[in-house]
Amino acid sequence: MKSDFARYEDEGLNKEYLALLEAEQYEVDPDSIPATRPLAADQSRTELCSSEAGRKLVHDWDRSGGFKAHLVNVQRDVGEMVRTIGRVRDQRVFMEHFDREVPIPARLAVYDEIAAGRGLYVTPAAPSEVKHFAATPAGGLLVAEWGSSAPEKVAMLRARAKRMTAAMTEGDADGFWTWFDNLDAAPVAAIFRKLAE
Repeated sequence: MKSDFARYEDEGLNKEYLALLEAEQYEVDPDSIPATRPLAADQSRTELCSSEAGRKLVHDWDRSGGFKAHLVNVQRDVGEMVRTIGRVRDQRVFMEHFDREVPIPARLAVYDEIAAGRGLYVTPAAPSEVKHFAATPAGGLLVAEWGSSAPEKVAMLRARAKRMTAAMTEGDADGFWTWFDNLDAAPVAAIFRKLAE
């Protein structure tokens, strides 16, 4: 670091040093380290490629605009969702449960759906669908928040849920929806807000 700073950075030692400092800081005060720091693209690619489903996702993203571009967008959107959940500790617990309880192929289907982006066209939901959605704790909060745009937002959520489920096996979908159905209203609302954009 002191004698050849360029080499220090080229060999990634700066990242190792930062990780050591953060680990020490985490021991002192876990809430002082952000829970949503994204992995570098090369590290994310390596981790994803450890499974067949991950290799397929990497291949698909490479072919449709570039892996790194999709990764950055997904990391940004996931980070925004997670940061609205509460304290850093709550965010970390949320992510740990997601990683532990949701099967890998289901997780990747969620990431791929987030990567699909915003502004997809949907036919607005019928009043009965909006009423059904509003009967849930998160849905009631969001329908009031969305006002006249609720039919489009509810339709967007339904379309995205259908696409995600179609991209999963039945067992993986069951694992994902079991995890999702056990969430509190606040994280559900945070997820719905982002996916309805």
